[in-house]
Amino acid sequence: MTDEIYRSISDNIMNKEITFRGIAMDAKGGAVIILFKGEIIYLQNMDCWDDAMLNRGVLVKGLLVERKLIPDPVVAEDGAISTGAYGTQYVLENVIIIQKE
Repeated sequence: MTDEIYRSISDNIMNKEITFRGIAMDAKGGAVIILFKGEIIYLQNMDCWDDAMLNRGVLVKGLLVERKLIPDPVVAEDGAISTGAYGTQYVLENVIIIQKE
């Protein structure tokens, strides 16, 4: 039986092992895949993609969770704002890279 391949996120696939098709990109918070609707999924324990995979279509499989990965921005007394992101992020844990396309 072949795994279904997803191109977007929905509530019914959270906390399940899922295969996604997306574009391999790097972000400040680490390696990500960008899905069809622009959704971003961070890949656990991956700082960046290697050059052969970067900006290409990929299939990745793992456990999809939502958790706080990136710290909130902090505003200093002088008004300077640190980088960060409010809220939670989608994260793929136990990642298996299936193929580049």
